[in-house]
Amino acid sequence: MFTSTKAMRWAALAAIAFFGGSSTSAWASYGGGFCHRCAAPAVVETQCNVVALAPQVQTVYQTVYETVYDYVPTTVMETRYRMGYRTENYTVMRPVSETSYVERPYTVMKPVYQTVNQQRNYTVMKPVYQTERRERRYTVQKHVYQTVNQVRNYTVMKPVMRTQQMERRYTVRKPVYQTVNQQRNYTVMKPVYQTERRERRYTVMKPVYQTAVQQRRYTVMRPVYETSMVEQPYSVCRPVTTCRQVVVETGYYERQYSTVPGPVVERKVRVPVEECGCEPRGILGCLHRKKKVTATVAVQCPPRTVSQRVFVSRPVVRNVSETRYVRETMVRQVPVQTCRMVAEERVQNIPVTTCQMVAEEHVEPYEVQTCQMVAEQRTETIPVTTCQMVSEEHVEPYQVQTCEMVAEQRQETIPVTTCQMVAEEHVEPYEVQTCQYVAEQRTETIPVTTCQMVAEQHTERVPVTTCRMVAETASRQVPMCVPEQVPVTVTRCVARVVPRTIAVQQCTMVPVAVPTCQACN
Repeated sequence: MFTSTKAMRWAALAAIAFFGGSSTSAWASYGGGFCHRCAAPAVVETQCNVVALAPQVQTVYQTVYETVYDYVPTTVMETRYRMGYRTENYTVMRPVSETSYVERPYTVMKPVYQTVNQQRNYTVMKPVYQTERRERRYTVQKHVYQTVNQVRNYTVMKPVMRTQQMERRYTVRKPVYQTVNQQRNYTVMKPVYQTERRERRYTVMKPVYQTAVQQRRYTVMRPVYETSMVEQPYSVCRPVTTCRQVVVETGYYERQYSTVPGPVVERKVRVPVEECGCEPRGILGCLHRKKKVTATVAVQCPPRTVSQRVFVSRPVVRNVSETRYVRETMVRQVPVQTCRMVAEERVQNIPVTTCQMVAEEHVEPYEVQTCQMVAEQRTETIPVTTCQMVSEEHVEPYQVQTCEMVAEQRQETIPVTTCQMVAEEHVEPYEVQTCQYVAEQRTETIPVTTCQMVAEQHTERVPVTTCRMVAETASRQVPMCVPEQVPVTVTRCVARVVPRTIAVQQCTMVPVAVPTCQACN
């Protein structure tokens, strides 16, 4: 498009040059030119103007319609069939059992126990304790310490120190302990136990059981089951399919375009004008002396294309299948079980146990323990510890520092401790416990239990069961087909038109009045 515009410009320059070399009479015959100084602002025919066609490119906005298809979900009602059940009543014979109780007497031997307390005398040796207080005397050596200060002279030489090793002797009293065992005699009462075996006789009633079998006759209703076939009607939904024709519109929208001419408007354009004179001097005579002036021209706008959306109908005939269910009644054989009760006699063996009490003598041995106290002499060894003080001489080394330069006499006070043993008598009390046994008479109560069997009459209730048939109405579920309307979501394609504005480049040849001179000035 840029190349075509450039070519059109060169064509316009050639046209201007051609009309510039022609006569003024030819130019005056065109009624669309005007002179800048000699005419009014309107478009007036003059002798000084030249008309040329200049290309003009304009951007035109056009509305374009596009068809867009949308998928819209739609809910439709669909017929579906489900299996349902209906309640049906029928009569059933149900056996009912009834239980009655019959009293039956029987005898039971009941033991009766009696307890009698009997007195039994026996002798017990009771110990009697006596405590005697005694004293034991012994001598203890007690330490007595005495401290005496003794003065000792020594010489110290200053300032040169000399160390001299010396010894100091002293006597120490050292205790020496001796332990001597002494014998002490005392008497102890020692118990001597003797066991004596004795017998005690008593009578016990021992039960003796005997079991006898007795027969008992009773009647039992035994159920007898019988099965028979009964006709039962039921309904069945049978599908019936039919076909019908439906006309469906499958038309579409089509876009049609039409051209509308553009309106004529006035526009101001700038054109070059010569300054040298009114006569033209050739094709390129005064190109370098031209100046631009403003002129008003009538311009027709480019035509525009108008689009219109038109619906095109296209009916289509389709076959639609429809299925409906028809109810039919059918008969089937159903087994029915009946029960009847038949009387049956039975014999039951019942064990009956009887008890008799038989006297039986028992001998029970038991032991009796007696105690006698016997005096026994014993000897006890008691350790006695004595202490004696023994003199012992010790030598203690010590150091003495002397100085050669200055002799100095000093005195030192040394404490000396001496120990003396002083005899001291102690008295220690102690207790001696003696025991003597004294005979004591006691009485013991022993319970003795005897048993006697007493006859007792009891009554027993025996259950007897009878059965009778009772008519009862029962219900059962019969299957059937039930139609239902179920909402189903279906997606449909819906067409809609969407307008859209686009920019279009349009080129139009516009007549332009070009003045060739300024003679009218």
